[in-house]
Parts: sequence; C-alpha cells; structure tokens
Amino acid sequence: MMVSVSKIALLILMSLTILDALQFADGKIDGYYTIYEHIINNMTNTALGVRCKDKNHDAGFRRINFQQVYTFSFKPNPIARVTLWFCRFTWNNDFQYFDIYIQKRDRSCTKDCAWFINRSGPCRLKGTSLDCFPWNPKVAIDYEHMQLGHENNTLDV
Repeated sequence: MMVSVSKIALLILMSLTILDALQFADGKIDGYYTIYEHIINNMTNTALGVRCKDKNHDAGFRRINFQQVYTFSFKPNPIARVTLWFCRFTWNNDFQYFDIYIQKRDRSCTKDCAWFINRSGPCRLKGTSLDCFPWNPKVAIDYEHMQLGHENNTLDV
C-alpha cells in the first residue's frame, strides 16, 4: 500500500513540475503576476465611455476625456490560460466592443498593456510602435446585454 501512495505522490509532483515549466515566459510564470490595462482616449475633442468586464468581474464604467487614462488590473489564469477581458467603448452616438485582453494573444503584456482608443479601432503600444486592431463585429457580440444609459452617461448591465 505504501508503494502506490508514493507512486501517486511522485506522479502529482512530476505533473506539477511539468505544468510549472510549461508556463514560464520571459522569466515569469504566466498568471502569477498582475496585468495593468491602460486605456488612453486618443479621440480629439471627444469624451470616451469605457466599461470592461470578464466572465466574473466588472472593472466599472469610466468616462475619460482626450488623452486621459483609465487603468484596471487583474491576474491571468495560470493554468487554463484562457483569460478574456472585453470592453465596450461609447462616444457621441456610437459604440464599439473590443477584447482588450486575450491571454494567448497578449502574452507579451507581462505587466503593463497600453491601448490607444481611436475611432477606427484600438492600437496597442508594442515596444516603440503601435499594433492596431479592428473593432469586434457588433452582430456577433452580446456581452450580457451591456447598454448605454444616455441620460446619466453610465452603462447599465
């Protein structure tokens, strides 16, 4: 009986060691650190409404003016590596959605991710250049019925 318990313990220890080894990226273990998402309004003379969420958390609504920054933080999933944060952006009479953090896509963001929000779509600061993305298609996204309350400039969920 002792032998089977030892084999199980050894198997678990080996599995954890392999799992940890697979998660190393640039000297950090994926998911054991905090990501700071910085969202910068890059639309001249336009206030931007931003609400970001994941499946279980809501970072809240912020109204940011041109060149102002909204920052929220989270810890990526260290095991499944499927962390997803999405945002709804509203300005004037328009709105768009974007997946601001997709763990597999954004592995290069090991601490700070800076996004410049433009009318044409968000651009991520990557080194000294910008990597621009299109907005998510509106028809394929529900995001739990996120609505803009026009009267008080807040988002209702």
